[in-house]
Amino acid sequence: MAMGGFHFVTGPFTSHKSFLPDEQYAVALDNFVKGCSDMLLTDSQGKIFLGYRTVFPQPDWWYVGGRMMPGESPSASCSRLLKRELSLNLEPARFVPFTYNSLVFGMREQEPKDHGTCDINVVLTAELSDAEVAAIKFDPKEYGDMKWVTPEEILAGKYHPAVQYSCRCLLAHQKLKEMQACGGGDDAKLAGLAREYCALTIPPEFGVSEYKCVSAQRNYECDVT
Repeated sequence: MAMGGFHFVTGPFTSHKSFLPDEQYAVALDNFVKGCSDMLLTDSQGKIFLGYRTVFPQPDWWYVGGRMMPGESPSASCSRLLKRELSLNLEPARFVPFTYNSLVFGMREQEPKDHGTCDINVVLTAELSDAEVAAIKFDPKEYGDMKWVTPEEILAGKYHPAVQYSCRCLLAHQKLKEMQACGGGDDAKLAGLAREYCALTIPPEFGVSEYKCVSAQRNYECDVT
């Protein structure tokens, strides 16, 4: 069972999405919170994929992902975005939601840039095969670099607290799967996994983070709370 929620459709729905001119989209960003589907992809060794974004709102190491379209499930959105951003074709059923975040950014790409943007992101995961890892080609319009890092490196490193929190939730999600696999067998093992799970689900402390978003390319630096 995923911890990140499910996609429900109530009544017949047909998407009427259309491309908004920049001026209209800027007004929409000033008045609405965007829904995004973001991914923490893993490889066969348990490492997590991060992309170095070169564009606002977060020009630093970040999830792969982006805006959802009306009527689109988070997993279908991930499938579409992954093809665009990493040139990979994954079926929606491979993506599993496990957490979400509320995100407020002081900058955005659209003018006026300093109006910022606000998102709710559903975070999903999928494990890539070695062949899929080798086939990754990131979109140079969005990313300047990419890397695979261990969960421990993310939690101990200088990364946005939303990425770190999502990493903890991913580890908790994996512990939950291990507990479910135990069934009614080894009570001692199950108790140990439950303790590890509880430790991973402690909510983050609020306040000014030690992390700063710093982009020399964009001449930008800001704190995160």
